[in-house]
Amino acid sequence: MCNKTSSNPDRVVLPANVTPSHYTLTITPDFKEFTFGGYVEINVTIHEATKTVKVNTKDLTLKTTSIEIDGKTHEPVSTTHDEHHDTTTFNFEHELPKGSAVLRILYDGILSDKMAGFYRSSYKDTEGNTKYMGVTQFEATDARRAFPCWDEPSAKATYSISLVVPTELVALSNMPVSSVTQVEPEQKTVNFEKTPIMSTYLVAWAVGEFEYIETTTTKLEKPVTCRVYTLPGLKEQGRFALEITPKVLEYFSEIFGTAYPLPKLDHLAVPDFDAGAMENWGLVTYRTVALLFDEKTSDLRFKEQVAVTVAHEIAHQWFGNLVTMEWWDHLWLNEGFATWVGTLAVDHLFPKWDTWSTFVVDDMQRGIGLDSLRSSHPIEVPVNDPHEIHQIFDAISYSKGASVIRMLSNWLTVDVFLAGIRRYLKKHEYENATTDDLWNALSEESKVDVREFMNTWTRVIGIPILDIKETDGVVTVEQHRFLSTNDVKPEEDETIWWVPLGVHPKPASIADPNQTLKSRSLSFEVPESAYLFNKDYSGVFRTNYPPSAISRIGKAILEGSDLVGLSDRAGLVADIASLSKSGHTATSNFLDLVQYYKNEETYVVWELLAGRVGEIASIFADDERINQGIKHFQRNLVDRMVSKLGWEFPEGEDYLTSRLRNVILRSAGRAGHEATVAEAKRRFALFVSGPAHDSILHPSIRQTAFEIVLSQGGEEEFRHILKYFHDAPKQDQQVIALLALGFVQQPELIAEVQALAISESVRPQDIFYVLAGLSANPASRRATWDWVKANWNTLANRYKSSMSMLGACVKYPLSQSSDVTIIKEVKEFFADKDTKDFQRALDQALEGLDVNSAWVAREQQGLSEWLSANKY
Repeated sequence: MCNKTSSNPDRVVLPANVTPSHYTLTITPDFKEFTFGGYVEINVTIHEATKTVKVNTKDLTLKTTSIEIDGKTHEPVSTTHDEHHDTTTFNFEHELPKGSAVLRILYDGILSDKMAGFYRSSYKDTEGNTKYMGVTQFEATDARRAFPCWDEPSAKATYSISLVVPTELVALSNMPVSSVTQVEPEQKTVNFEKTPIMSTYLVAWAVGEFEYIETTTTKLEKPVTCRVYTLPGLKEQGRFALEITPKVLEYFSEIFGTAYPLPKLDHLAVPDFDAGAMENWGLVTYRTVALLFDEKTSDLRFKEQVAVTVAHEIAHQWFGNLVTMEWWDHLWLNEGFATWVGTLAVDHLFPKWDTWSTFVVDDMQRGIGLDSLRSSHPIEVPVNDPHEIHQIFDAISYSKGASVIRMLSNWLTVDVFLAGIRRYLKKHEYENATTDDLWNALSEESKVDVREFMNTWTRVIGIPILDIKETDGVVTVEQHRFLSTNDVKPEEDETIWWVPLGVHPKPASIADPNQTLKSRSLSFEVPESAYLFNKDYSGVFRTNYPPSAISRIGKAILEGSDLVGLSDRAGLVADIASLSKSGHTATSNFLDLVQYYKNEETYVVWELLAGRVGEIASIFADDERINQGIKHFQRNLVDRMVSKLGWEFPEGEDYLTSRLRNVILRSAGRAGHEATVAEAKRRFALFVSGPAHDSILHPSIRQTAFEIVLSQGGEEEFRHILKYFHDAPKQDQQVIALLALGFVQQPELIAEVQALAISESVRPQDIFYVLAGLSANPASRRATWDWVKANWNTLANRYKSSMSMLGACVKYPLSQSSDVTIIKEVKEFFADKDTKDFQRALDQALEGLDVNSAWVAREQQGLSEWLSANKY
């Protein structure tokens, strides 16, 4: 195949001799036979005379094909299909001349349940009958499953879409309805307005028994109609998402300097959905728990998830849809930016949520954590074959991408950064762009060579660690590559990152106002009082302080000094915990640090504290002495906060305190805190005694209570929670039950949970909730890896159209194991299997096992001695 869009000769792309400009597409779904009929007319330009026309198709049956040129129709003499590359080539007897033409194809497709292409999603009506809706999911390369096309981001075209559907159903697409014609009493054709020029992966339609709630923007020159569509009976759960939609649209229109270009924006909740959400232009689709929230029955954490997801997808309407990446190498441009600016929007709407501090705890740690592995990849990763694309929809493209954008925006200042974004969007609107195009716009605006600053952050794998030393009154900082395995080879340590040091208070000897380290090392005089690197934790690196510096910072934390802000306290925990896991410092040093946090009362810091201490107990689960000692340490750590917060949620309580309560109770429960376990059992017994006692377990602590009683109980508790799962009317309630069920202790119940994961009761998209619980539970993680092996063929077939889910089936059971013998076993198991579509996930799972097992082997003696010395 030749390359149309790049000098890279290895890209698997369609030839450049024929390109599309407009698709006229008619789709007729059949919900009884689970098929659909399609007819497409594609206006194309033939750039050079040719006897062949090649398009992308997958799982389509082509019935008739012709091409019209100057009023004359030509039919191909033969048609060939390349299954590996998803292409169909039409071969014509005579050369087709240069100029305009119309390619017409009549075809049939499969309305599968694989959550890719145009697929079906099932649900139960109020009488328990199974019904179906149809919806599309085309990113990255599944438009070809729904219609023959040039399925590449740079092959932009306009679309006129028509859906022929049962009269009683609602049909949606990217644009508003232009007309409806009654074909016959039971069938109608719904025609939609012509779209702007756009990429195939953003085309969308849906058909089903939908209802909606609606609002309109009030601050835009052209009002935008905003709707949330759901299945019957669910629309009011979309109220929160609907309320924030016009606010986010108006905020982005202001800061991007370009109004949202479409007349409407719909959100649609889909019961079966592989990803979290998909930014189809004008018709955004969501996994149900990412869009719907019930103030009375939902866990509070889902509220922030809805806000962040909705903002992220709306950001894509500009960054991805209006201006689209030139090729998948630049995926991070879409996802990293949408993650950063989505967080910016949520912080703007809900300043009391402290969203940027949560970003430090969640997104930033995910990105840095993955990038600390050899099996990571650069943010800008070469993608040649479409089969490779799904493997880079990961924490590097999203979370590290967002983190380096946050770092850059702080380095330039947010105002200058957004001015550069406005310049970029205006220059490239309705076109494709690359990372270099973004750097050019930011450089022009800031008068700084942004590319020089950013190239190491986006084009080189890994992150730096700053080693800080204090000698004879001098602080020396030296940068190296950070690996969780702590075994960097000289050839892996050649990069010199441009690192914004963020030293606070700022040393007088550092003249650069941005404090950018551009060499291997730098020195300055030791300040008289405590000092910090990476103030506000906006730099994407780890900091390895000497004990003397940590002692001074710790005392500042104890004293409540303004020097150490919320993000600083959280970032210090994240860094020292990670450095103890990698062996750059002793785990006992991390536990010493934790004791400076005895007065801590914020959700964000406690989320990290509890998580990192809990991780030690989990990874060292097979060492009874250390496991029990760490749990004793945990109990002491949380005891004061358990007493302070209790189990009740006072009316009018602030959002972050409500979130904090669950963090504390979960940590206490997993550590076996006696009063917490007893209260969980008491409340659970009341909860299952009847609906009158629902309020005894607030939705935000229900999962924690379920975990505790399962880990301490047996068959009776298991049956109650299994029944709760089956009876739960809402998907978010089902999710908390699935996460908790993995904490059963008895082998026969563990086996039942594993079987549940691939039963008809659990939607295929939700398997990772079950695996997450089973993997966090030391009693079940080894058995769950054995179960994955035994059921591999079933899993591989089930997720053949969703390789990221298959990769999760590999990573989850191994993620918290420290059993070194499993490494050889995993390699042997996959030796004769085709792993190319989930190789990154497999490599990361193996490297994670290496890190965990090395941590246990290195620390067993020292950690045991520390616990004994401190009477744990």
